[in-house]
Amino acid sequence: MVVEVSGLIETLRLRNLERYRRVELDFSGGLNLIKGRNSTGKTTLLNALTFALFGEVPEAKPRLLVSKLPGSGEMSVYVRFRSPVSGQIVEVERRGSLDRKGDYRTEGRLLRVDGKNISLESEEDLRSKITELLGMSLRKFLNLVYIRQGRLTEILEPQRDHMDSVMGITLLRELREQLDEARRELERFNGKDVATEIQNLEERVPELDSSLKQIDEDVSRLNKEVQELENLLKKAESMELSELLNYIKKREHAEEELKKVNSRIQELLENAGASSIEELETKISLGEKELETLKTTRNNLKKELDASMEKWLSMKSNVSNIEKQIREHESLTRSGVSKCPTCGQDLQPSIIQKLLEEDRGSLARFKLEEAEAKKGYDLKSSEFQNIVERINVAESECSRMKTLGNRLREYLNSAEAFMKTRDSTLVAIKEKLAVLGLPFTPEDPELKLKLAQQLPLQPDELTRKRSELAEKKGSLERKTSIRMETSKKLEDYRRLLNELKRRMEKAGLAHRLSQSFDQAVETRRRELIKRIEFRALEYYRAMTDQHVYDAIIINPEDYSVSVHPKGLTDPIPATRVGGGHQTILALAIRLALLNALSLNSLLILDEPTYGVDSENLPQVASYIGEASKQLSQMMLVTHYNICEEEASNIIEVSVQEDGSSKAEIKT
Repeated sequence: MVVEVSGLIETLRLRNLERYRRVELDFSGGLNLIKGRNSTGKTTLLNALTFALFGEVPEAKPRLLVSKLPGSGEMSVYVRFRSPVSGQIVEVERRGSLDRKGDYRTEGRLLRVDGKNISLESEEDLRSKITELLGMSLRKFLNLVYIRQGRLTEILEPQRDHMDSVMGITLLRELREQLDEARRELERFNGKDVATEIQNLEERVPELDSSLKQIDEDVSRLNKEVQELENLLKKAESMELSELLNYIKKREHAEEELKKVNSRIQELLENAGASSIEELETKISLGEKELETLKTTRNNLKKELDASMEKWLSMKSNVSNIEKQIREHESLTRSGVSKCPTCGQDLQPSIIQKLLEEDRGSLARFKLEEAEAKKGYDLKSSEFQNIVERINVAESECSRMKTLGNRLREYLNSAEAFMKTRDSTLVAIKEKLAVLGLPFTPEDPELKLKLAQQLPLQPDELTRKRSELAEKKGSLERKTSIRMETSKKLEDYRRLLNELKRRMEKAGLAHRLSQSFDQAVETRRRELIKRIEFRALEYYRAMTDQHVYDAIIINPEDYSVSVHPKGLTDPIPATRVGGGHQTILALAIRLALLNALSLNSLLILDEPTYGVDSENLPQVASYIGEASKQLSQMMLVTHYNICEEEASNIIEVSVQEDGSSKAEIKT
């Protein structure tokens, strides 16, 4: 009698997936047997379960899952399971179809936990939540829970990275690597080695500290010297006197600039041949009038020149026409024709000869007239060219005079401005002299020298002291700026030094933690292996009465499995024992792994008897039946009639007449 227990997978529902049009299956606890002939679609149910959970199937792209049966539409897969982590009821549904290019396109995703819809942002978000609810990732599911056809005994000689992943060692090592990466990052700062930077800073900080002390002494000295100079200058000059000296300097500058401007004005007048701006403007006016007269004359000459040319060309045309007529008459005389080829009249030699004489007389007359017309045209042309040249000269001179006039006005304006400045400055000097009670005149060219005799400091010495004060202030400002920069740099170096030392302390801690982590991971891994070895031997003995092995041994270096047969001194590889024993050892190891990792809720076996001969088949089936008792739920896919007595649920798969697959629970 089969005892019903709670299972992990409760319901699988699919539509238009591979050869299935529509299927809904309920699973129970214990052994769920999926049976049917080869190529009927048994493994497809497992692929559908995997796709529903994780959105992908090993070695098959999603587009290959969409049914090609006639009339098929959107593919959908639904699974309901009880979370082995939280005990919650989880429902997952995925829907998709093929686009015009034949690529798979997701149409919808659904995740419901205890009847409540969960918001999903992406496929990765759904997979992450399923991983959390199942307590395992797709990789662990495929390496540990879902044993595909022909791979049951791979656990006896597995790939190390697969086993590390299954046992959680990969994750622990990734954490250790992250710790090492953190240590390496802590040991580098801005692309430089932290230890070297600490050494450099420990040398640089004392140097900067010493420099800062020297700069403080320089700043103190400069402050004292600046204060002394300011006091001296305060006594040596008053505000009124300083303003008076500035006005005198301004007057001298205006007078000097006025001399330069007046000199330039005189040069411009000389270049223009004028004594004043008024005379220059008169010359410009006369030049413009002369230019206008010349242009009028040029226009009149142009008309006469055109008429002369027309007359000459007319005479030349007459000569050309009479010469042509003479050539034609001469040609008629030579040819001896009796009729004119043009008009058809009778031609007599005497008449032609008379015409030739008349034409030659006309030609001589026309040539004289042409020569006379040509001579008249050449004379007019020469006269026209002469007037054009005079216009060019006049225009150039007019332009030059205007340019000189414009520049002269600019200088006259400048002279007027300097005179105004000079006059206003003289008024200000007179006022300041009156305030100070000094008996000097503002126009006195030696006024500055006379004032110097009244000062405690001579003007040159006063100027030198001012310059010295300016230099001292500049030096003080630069030294103060350097002090601020040095102080800031020293503060930054000290802060950076403390930060780098803290980084090195953290890097040292990370290094020690990494070493301890390695030791702890390795200790845990070996303890887990020992526990798996112990539990595997217990499972082995529970599944068979052939207790021929004293121990099951897992090599901690590569996870290969060996067994120690009774009576032998040394263990042998598990892959060297018989096929039936390999199957039971593989089942025992997998059950022990599931138990050690607290994942003994589900095991899926796809054709685990693949390659087993008919004689050993009952024994292997017996092993599988016993193994199913160690789990909450097992799914067994087979095309043999095995384990039916142990099964709590039997699903029969077949192919219908239209080529579609059918799966139904045997009642």
